[in-house]
This record gives sequence, structure tokens and C-alpha cells, in this order.
Amino acid sequence: MAVLSPAPPRAAAPRPHLRRRGTSWRTALVVLGLGAALLTVWQLWNGSRSEYYASIALSMSHSWPDFFFGALDPAGTVTLDKIPGSYWIPALFVKLFGFSTFAVVLPNALAAVAATLITAVTGRRLGGDATGWLAGAVVATTPILIAVSRSNQPESFFVLGLALTAWAAVRAMQRAQLRWLLLAGVFVAAAFQAYMLEAWAVWPALAAGYLCTRQSWRRRIGHVVCAGLTSAALSVLWIAIVWLIPAGSRPYLGSTLHDNPWEMVFGYNGLGRFGSATADSSVYNSFTPPFSGSPGVFRLFTAQLAGQIGWLIPAALLAVALLVILRSPAWQYALVGGWLITYLVMFSAVAGMHQFYTAALAVPMALSIGTAFGRARSLGVRWPQVLLLAVTAGTAIGIGIAYGGYSVPVATAQAVLALAAVALLVRTPSGRGRFATIGLISAGMLMAPAVWSAVAISHPSATNPVAGGVSDVSIGSGFTGPAFARAAGGAAAGSGRFGMPGGFAAGRFGAGGGQPAPAANGPRPAPNGGRFGGGITGGSDDAALLSYVRAHAGGAEYLVAVFGAQQAATLIVRSDGGSVLPIGGFSGDDPVPTPDAFTAMVGAGDVPYVLVSGRGGGFGGDPSTASTQILTWVQANCIQVTDANVNGLYACAAR
Repeated sequence: MAVLSPAPPRAAAPRPHLRRRGTSWRTALVVLGLGAALLTVWQLWNGSRSEYYASIALSMSHSWPDFFFGALDPAGTVTLDKIPGSYWIPALFVKLFGFSTFAVVLPNALAAVAATLITAVTGRRLGGDATGWLAGAVVATTPILIAVSRSNQPESFFVLGLALTAWAAVRAMQRAQLRWLLLAGVFVAAAFQAYMLEAWAVWPALAAGYLCTRQSWRRRIGHVVCAGLTSAALSVLWIAIVWLIPAGSRPYLGSTLHDNPWEMVFGYNGLGRFGSATADSSVYNSFTPPFSGSPGVFRLFTAQLAGQIGWLIPAALLAVALLVILRSPAWQYALVGGWLITYLVMFSAVAGMHQFYTAALAVPMALSIGTAFGRARSLGVRWPQVLLLAVTAGTAIGIGIAYGGYSVPVATAQAVLALAAVALLVRTPSGRGRFATIGLISAGMLMAPAVWSAVAISHPSATNPVAGGVSDVSIGSGFTGPAFARAAGGAAAGSGRFGMPGGFAAGRFGAGGGQPAPAANGPRPAPNGGRFGGGITGGSDDAALLSYVRAHAGGAEYLVAVFGAQQAATLIVRSDGGSVLPIGGFSGDDPVPTPDAFTAMVGAGDVPYVLVSGRGGGFGGDPSTASTQILTWVQANCIQVTDANVNGLYACAAR
């Protein structure tokens, strides 16, 4: 008699509520993505761009060596002042789709959308659907992140790198596996290519979180050391390659004294950002943008930063405390809390910065608030949820009252929604992550910053992008000379006001906005740019110059030489990638080219024309700088052109 084999067990059909939950989550991701895209991409084609960074994307698109080094000019004379990681994708967009404002800004907007979605997915792993939704919503409505992602400033790709780091780190700590910690270290290295040392500030939190996982101390320490060394090695890979290439075979490294990539990253972009306390002018340049007030404990709550990022700091700190109180796994509050506090201390201590530097806080703040809220909801504890709602709504109203640029009625409406959310919390079973409830709670927490973010659509600024009703930001006193030149010089020529009061415009300044006028016996800006960069005067003057030099330069390597990268950038963009020699690099005082190298280039017929009007960057007449010596030589040895309808143009070689 045949024995029948038992039929294989049938796979259990997915339960309806699980299907609904998955569908709801996918719908939530679509809503988050579309919302973030609306805030970052809408009207981007009419947006503002920094001509300096736009010229870099255009120049990098011309050749693979320029792409790798981050060349400022198509001839590959000098690089930008940082590792070019944030510009590789925009340069590829320009290469594929042609140069336009949309092409150089869209990659940054898409990076912000991606950061929103990745943070949401990470939050869901930490605490479920509610955590994921709220974490993604926080990133999508962080005002300063939305503002900077609508420009071509190098920030959005850094935030994306941080979001990817968090995603891999959470998996590493949930599974206690080296491979995921290694991947987190790889993403830190990728973020390093975008913003250098700021990326390494994540590592204390990564290490603390992983050391809280359940495995032997030997394995934990060994894994952290292995991943840390791998991350460090990958981080400095670009630096090491550039350092090994002979100086004569690559562009000069911008904003360095000694054409050294280690100096550029760890000096100028590292210790140099902390001002006189760490600056060593004989070893490296320093740079402290004057847009965010003075260092201090309450810096992130000033008029410049409160509505940009500071609005969520109280709730984020409260959330970290709630994670401890609610007995979350130790690695969770070690990771998000350590990350948050490290970045808060760093931004409070750095000497000077743009407001958009603080966009990096969006990821740890989002994960801390989302995780605390999700933890409380899953435990059925309502008071932490109510407290988070109260703090966020109260902070929004406080900022609206304290700083007139932010709408008090909008903040008041958020408070009303927060009260409605509290009433709904009392009636809704806590364990059910119904998105109607979560949506109302999100509105009660985020309505005001969402509106502040939306305002950035109609207030574009490429030099100092900010959100809300504070598009004009006082820079405060005490910032003059090259430091202000570097901060202000990136405005698109002809853009007039670029986010600062007191009559600031490309190439000139007034006494308003906390910036004192120069003393009667002190240095004064040169005509058409002086120490503050920008274009010549924009429009027809640039067109007349380019038309003339193109007609008379012949086959010279450079159409024209100018002083400072800001002016060169304007001409490079308006000539669609024409070769312009930026004497002095970004600051105007880089030793590139040297006087001897410049005279040799003139003798070889490579530089037929030099424009001395509209001297940009930090050029201010210091006789010890290469730029000043070159200017003196040009005025003594070249012939001023009188038939070009351009002031200050000199012919330095036979036509």
C-alpha cells in the first residue's frame, strides 16, 4: 500500500492588518518624499546660485582631472578651498544636461529629499511607523536645510551622508555586527568628502552606541577600532592621492599657503575655523564666516539661528532625557544623544559660520524626537507625547514673539493643533500607529517650521541661504577684510542685496547691519569689488569684456586674467566655461600664480590680457602678496586698452 507523503505546509496568508500597515507606511513615505520635493524643488528653476560654486561645477565638467581635483577654472590653475565631494554630482549634471541654475542646484534639492526618506526608514527601525514618520517629517521641515538645499552651497550632500551613516549605524547596533559598523564608517568617509572634519564628529556617538551592544568587550572594542581605522583611511584617501601627485602636475590647492592638501583640510577648514584661539597664520589660513553671531552657550538661540534650527533643540534634548526615563536600549540614547550633544557643542564653539552649517543637526534631532515619541507611544505612556507637543509648540510661539521675522499667527495655529492632538491622544489607543493621529501630532509639532521653510521658496539666496521671515541677517561688528570677503563674495553678480541689511551688494558695502564703515585713515575697498569680490559690474560690462578678449586673444591659454576667484567665476559662467586666470585664488591672496610664473606665462603668450578693475577677494594692496606684486608689474609693463569699452583692461602680450 502506497504511503502518501504529507503535503508541504502552505505559507500562511498575510494578515489583512499587516498588509494595511505596509501599505500605510509606503503611502507615508510617498507623502514625505513629495512634501520634501515640493519644498526643495518647486520654483528652483527661478532660484539663486553662487557664481563661485557654479563656476566650479562648470569647470569640473570640462575634464576628468578638473573633476577629480575640483578645479575652479577650466584650465585647472587652482582648486576650490575644500575637498570637491559635494560638487561631483552637480558637475555630472552639468556634463549630462548642460549648464543652468537648475542643473547646479537640483542635485542638492534631491539630496535633501533622499535624506528625508532615509531618516524616515531609519526611524522606523528604531521605533516603528510613528517614529519613522515623525523623524522624516522633522528633516523635511527643518527650515535651514530647506533653504540651503535650494542653493548650490555644499551642505545637502553632507546631510545625506549623515542620514546614510545613521541608517547603517542603527543596523550595526541592532545586530551587533561588524559589517554594518564598517558600512557606517564608509558613509562617514563619504560625508568627509563633502564637509571634511565635521563628519568625524559623528564617531564619538557611533563608538558609544556600539559599545553598548550585547557582546564581549573584546569584540566591541575591536569592531570599533577596525571600523574607525577603515573610516579614517577612506576619509583621507583623496588627500593622500593629491599629496602624492607632484605640484606641477595638478592645480594649486586653493586657500593654502603651501599648496598642501593636509593644510587645506586640517588647517584652513579645521583649526582655522576656530579663530584666533587655534589660528597659526604662518602655517595655514583661517576663515570664520560672520553670519551666526559670537560663540557661546546660547548662540543657537539668537535671531540668526533660533528659527533656522534652534526651535527644535529644547524638544530634542528633552527627547534624549525621555529615552533614558523610558528605559530605551542604552545604545539608542548613546547614539542619538551623543551625536546631538557633540554637534551642539561644536556649533556653539566654532568662531564663525554660516547658518546653513547647522543643517547637520537635522538628522540627530529628528531621530531623537521620533524615537522618544515612538517609544512612549508603543509603551502606552501619554505624558511624554504631550510634553513633546507642548515644548515644540511653546518654542515656536516664543521664537515668533521674540524675533519679528517669524510669524506669530502661524505659531499660534500650531499651538491650537497641538492642543487638538493632545485631546486626540487621550482618546486614541496608544499602540496603534494610525497615521491620522500621527499626522495631527506632526502638525502640532511642525506646522510653524514647515511654513518658515516654505517662505524660503520666495526668498532665494545663494550666498547665505536662510528660511522664514529673516532673509536679511545682521552679520555683527568686528568682521572685516578677507574674512568678510570670503563670506560675501559668492553672491551672483548683479543680484544686488544678498540676504544682508544696510545696502550690501556685490562689490560694495554700507555701514548698516552692524558692519562699521571703514575708518577715515583705514583701508577702503577698491572700486567695483575691492576686498569683497563679485563680478565687474555685471551685465553689459562683462559682455563687452568677453567679446573683446575673445576677438583679440587668439589661441592663448587664458582669455583674460583677473584678481580673485569671485570675479573669475562670474566671467567663467558668462563665457560658458571660457578660460579665465583667477590670480590669487578664492581669497585673492593665494600665491598662485607666483610673480615669476606669471611673467613667464605672459612671455609665452598664455595671458594676453589682465583686468585690474574690480579686484576681488582679499586683495587689498599688501605689498608682500603675489597678487599685489603682479598688479604692480602689470601696471608698469603692460599697456592699458582704450578701445575695449572696459575700464582697467591691460594688454600684456602681442596680439
